[in-house]
Amino acid sequence: MPDHSMAAPRRSVRRSLLLTLPVLLWALLVLSRIMTERGNAPKLAGLTTAIFMTALFYGMMRTYETHRWRRRFFVALGFLFPIGFVWDLIALRGSMSIPVERMISGDTPFCFLAIPMMILPAVTTGAVIFPGSILPTASNPHAIGAMVALWLAATLVMGKGWCSYGCFFGGIEEGFAAAPKKARMRKIDPRWRWMPWAVLAAIVLLTAAMLEPAYCIWLCPFKTVTEYPQVRSLETAIQAGIFLTLFLGLVVVVPLLSKKRAQCSFLCPFGAFQSIFNKTGAFEVRIDRAKCQPCVLCEKACPTFSMGPESLASGKTRLSCMKCGACVDACPRHAVVWHIKGTEVGAAPERARLLHLYSAWAFAVMFGGSIIANTLTKLLGFVG
Repeated sequence: MPDHSMAAPRRSVRRSLLLTLPVLLWALLVLSRIMTERGNAPKLAGLTTAIFMTALFYGMMRTYETHRWRRRFFVALGFLFPIGFVWDLIALRGSMSIPVERMISGDTPFCFLAIPMMILPAVTTGAVIFPGSILPTASNPHAIGAMVALWLAATLVMGKGWCSYGCFFGGIEEGFAAAPKKARMRKIDPRWRWMPWAVLAAIVLLTAAMLEPAYCIWLCPFKTVTEYPQVRSLETAIQAGIFLTLFLGLVVVVPLLSKKRAQCSFLCPFGAFQSIFNKTGAFEVRIDRAKCQPCVLCEKACPTFSMGPESLASGKTRLSCMKCGACVDACPRHAVVWHIKGTEVGAAPERARLLHLYSAWAFAVMFGGSIIANTLTKLLGFVG
C-alpha cells in the first residue's frame, strides 16, 4: 500500500505492466469489433480507446491511486456519450426530440434510470411501462432486454459501483465537480442525502399509478442532453423547463461550487436504488479504526456524502458509497481501505483493490469503452 507520509510510492514499471497486460488484451478483444469495421475511423477510434483505457489502468497500478485515473475515463464517457447518442438520434429521426407517435409505437431508446420504476408495474400488472422495445430494432438499437441484462450482471458484482464505472451520465457532473481547485459553496447539510430515497419512493408509486415512467417524464435533468418530447403544448414546455433547470442547477452549477456530485447525491432515484445492491457485492470500502485519526479528509474527498462521523465510529461507509476510491486515496494514514467482505479489515487492502478493479475495469472497457470508441468513430469520420 502507498505511504502518503513519505514520497509518493510507485510500483515498479515491470510489475505495473504485468498487472496491466490482461486489461490491454481484454480491451483489444472487446474493441476488435469496432476496429474491424470498414474505413480508417473505426480502426483509429478503437485503437485510441484501447490505449486510453489501458493507460489509465496502468496509472492505477503504478501509483496505487484509483480515483483520479478512474475519473478521467468517467468524464470522457459522460461528455462523449451525449454526442454519440444525439448524433444517432439526428441521423435516424432528424431531431433530438421524440415525436409522440414514436413513443406510442415503442421507438424510444431505453435508459437504465427507468429500471426501478418498471418493477412494481411489472409485478402487479405484467406491463412494461417504458415506451421502448424489448428487443433491438433497426430504428431503436438500445432495447430494454439487453440493457436490463447488462445492468443486472454489473450490479450484482459492483453494487453502486455502477455509478462510478457504468453510468454514462454521472461523468458530466463529475467533470464539472473536478474543474475548480477548491469548493466555493459553504458546507451542504448532509441530511439532503436522504432526498433521493424520497424521490425513489415517490416516482415508484406515481409510475405504478400512472403506468408511465414518472421520473423520465418530469424530473430527469439528462433529457437536456439526450432526448425529450416535442414541445407542442404548455405541459411539454413545462417539462422542458424543468429538465433544463435541473440540469443547469444540479449537474453544472452546484458541482462547480461544491466539488460534489449534486444530482447523484440529492436527486437521482436510480442512485438510491443502486445503494441497495451494495449488500450483494463482494467489495467495499472500510475504515481501520486502529489507524484512523479523525482528520475528516476522507469525508471532504467523498463526492456523494457517503462518509460521515458515524462512518469513522463504525468503520463503515454509508450505504450510498459508489466505490470511486476518492476517500481511500485521500487518507494519509491508510486507514480507509479496500476490503473483501468476510475478511479481516486491513489485512490485504491492495489485493482487494486489484480484484475490485479487474472486475470494474473489465466492465468499464466493455460498456463505457465501446461507447467512447463509437462516438470517436463518428467524430473522426466527420473530420476525415
